[in-house]
Order: sequence, then structure tokens, then C-alpha cells
Amino acid sequence: MTSGNPISIREFILEPKLAYLDLRLLAGENGLDSQMISNPRIQKPGLALAGFLPYVKPGRIQILGESEYAFLQTLEPSEAIRRMSAVVQENVPAVLSTKGHTPPLEVLALCDEIGVPCIRTLQQTSDTIEGASAFLEDALADRTQLHGVLVDVFSHGTLIVGEPGIGKSECALELIYRGHRLVADDVVVVHRTHNHGLRGGPHALLPNFLELRGVGIIDVQKHFGMTASSPSVEVSLVIELVKLTPEHCEQEKLWHQRVRENPEAWSSQTTILGIEVPKFVMAVAPGRDFALMVETAVKKCLLAQRGVDDEGVFLDAIDRIAAGEGNKGT
Repeated sequence: MTSGNPISIREFILEPKLAYLDLRLLAGENGLDSQMISNPRIQKPGLALAGFLPYVKPGRIQILGESEYAFLQTLEPSEAIRRMSAVVQENVPAVLSTKGHTPPLEVLALCDEIGVPCIRTLQQTSDTIEGASAFLEDALADRTQLHGVLVDVFSHGTLIVGEPGIGKSECALELIYRGHRLVADDVVVVHRTHNHGLRGGPHALLPNFLELRGVGIIDVQKHFGMTASSPSVEVSLVIELVKLTPEHCEQEKLWHQRVRENPEAWSSQTTILGIEVPKFVMAVAPGRDFALMVETAVKKCLLAQRGVDDEGVFLDAIDRIAAGEGNKGT
């Protein structure tokens, strides 16, 4: 597991995803590469401007919007300059003014002197915070690389894992043929999202590619069309493909025995970046349609989210039959 590397202010300003903010540098050019953003949360320094500085957090961009400038206008100009200067000197990576506001010349001169970039946008404060936070949450999130195939099945991110050569890519190919979408093959990059979820995608240099043993590398968009792949998806389910061995057969017998006490015995949980994800283990054997089994597992998870409990209903019916209820035959 790795954490996203801190982002320099230059990278932040030039980020294509933030182009709509039209960020313009007003001062502090010598800090563009040395000042780093390490915290994705944008901070409004209202308390700091009121004189309480302990909660100004290092690594967080300080944003000055309409309310901050309205408050500063209630102060004497020299006092307003002093308080803004105090915030700038609190080891912050940058100051961002919204709605076209510009700090006083004295504050801009201080930014130049100590190398703290001062940036301006014409956008609303709320829009700026939303866009910048979304980008930073993604860029600075904890992430890991996993070996497997990630497929968008019924809008349910399904990570197929298993030993090399067991058939992960072939299963993904059949799912693509059935209308589902490839997200990543071989190298799956997964990161945590701000709402305690997981999102997966391909390596930046390997989108749309699928490796098939005996065939080679294919670009699924060129072979199956633009809708055959997706840039990312929330990781909601893990399918592990295993070889059908005597040990696995014994494990299935144990599952059969345990299902009476635990109706969810057929599924388990795996942990990715500290978050639990449902997991199914499927044994590879001739004649088994794994694309169909994966689709069924995804549907089972979707129905479970809606309160449908197949095993519970089945076991209840067995108990009623054992108790002599209903017809004994058909």
C-alpha cells in the first residue's frame, strides 16, 4: 500500500481536471515547486482571521472567499493586512482567492518574499472547494496495485483474482462479449475514496488492454467498441478462481455442513486497504461457465443489498418440510 505523493502547487494549477477554475498566480512564484499539498481538505481560515491560529493545518490550501473578505472589510486596513499575513506565515502551501478577489499588495509582497503562492479564480467558493477537494481526494488517496482483472458487471465492480494462467482474462473476455465492460487487466490500481469506498482502474499506461494466452494482447475498444471498457469503477466484489483439488472438494463439504448454522457460508470477506469486500471462491473445472457464475454472484450481491436472502428462504422452506408443513410431494 502507498499513499498518494504530495502535489506541488505548480501541478495543482496545471491540472487538466481543474482547468475550468482558470487558476491564476498572483504572487509567490518561487514557491510553485517547493510548496506541497499533502492534505486533500481545503480550509476556510475564518477562525484564523479572527485571531485563533492553532487550527491552521500544514499542507492544506487556505481559501479566501466572499465571507472572509467581507469580515476583513470590517477591520482597519492595517489590521486586515496583519491578520492575512499571519495566516500566510502559518506554513501553508498556498492561498486561494475566489470570485476574483485579490489580497492587498502588502500580502502579495509577503507571499513573494516567503515563497507562498497566492492564486485567484473567478469561480464561486463552493464550486472551487468541490472541484479542488474531489481532485485532491483522488490524487492523495491511499492506493495499492493488485494482480487480477477488474470488470464492470451490472455497474458492480468485480475484481477477479487467482493464480497466473487459471483463466481470469478468458472469463473477462466472455463477460465483455456479454456486454459488460473491462476496467483493468493484470495490473489493477485500487485507491480509497473519501466516502470509505474503493475505486479501481488500470495503470495509466495500460487502459483497454487485455492479455489472452494463445492470442496475445488485444485492445478491447477496437475489437468490441467504445462501450467495451470503462476508466474506473467502485470495487464491490472479489471473485477468486482456484483449481479444483481434493482440498477444495473437502472445503465445499464443510460449507455444506456449515450452511445450516451460517446461511452466508458460501461467501466470505477480504480486506483491501482496510475495507472489507464480499468475496466468492469458485473452483475452475471443465464445463463450468464462469462468466455466467460471475454474473449470478453479482446479482446475488445486488439482491442481498435489497434484503433478498436466498439461503435464508431456502433453509426456512427445508425446516417447514421437516416439520411436516405443506405438501410432501408434487
